[in-house]
Amino acid sequence: MFKKFFGRDKKDPPSRSLDHPRNLQKGDAIIIGFDEHPEISNAEFLVENVTGLDLSAKSGFERRIFHLGQTKDNRPLLLWVHNEGNGEELAFAYGANQPHVEDMIDVDQFAELFASDRDYLVDVESNKQARKDNAWLAKSYTEDQAREVYWLDKDPRDLESTNSMSDHEQSCDYFRLTSKDRKAAIEAFVFDGGRTDVYFVKYLPLYKVEEMSPGA
Repeated sequence: MFKKFFGRDKKDPPSRSLDHPRNLQKGDAIIIGFDEHPEISNAEFLVENVTGLDLSAKSGFERRIFHLGQTKDNRPLLLWVHNEGNGEELAFAYGANQPHVEDMIDVDQFAELFASDRDYLVDVESNKQARKDNAWLAKSYTEDQAREVYWLDKDPRDLESTNSMSDHEQSCDYFRLTSKDRKAAIEAFVFDGGRTDVYFVKYLPLYKVEEMSPGA
């Protein structure tokens, strides 16, 4: 199917090898196998864009983020390779607007993240009814990161080495809450002017990827 989609036949060699999700590029295709999350189960995606995230104060853009378009309910869907010492995993995330966040979790608890004078870690419970309908949700989350980070609106591999900020990057405040089993998370990004982007994240094994195909 992908060969037909990209205008190739069996005689056409691939433009490059693609043996790991970390090496995806804009225009590449990826197939995900069966999964409990309907947004990605048995689904085919094209990488529409690649952006970056520097999580540790200008040490380099550790996260290449693959934008996979929109879910059926029009939520942005992201993918990156997650590795925090326990081996590599796929991190899938979908973006959530304020009404959706309010339906999914206790927003009074969530709002505590943004209190400037707090001296404690924030715990957030998900709504019981929401968990029945949304496989992305964990029962509860605990804050494990709060810092300034840098978003890059281009592929980090295309960024020239420099000590100065790129015109394509901007700083924001970053918060992450993670479930006890470390299989789910909520990430929040607060930009100048108060815009807040929230993502619900699930960490899945690499074998969920059934096939990858380089773009033409």
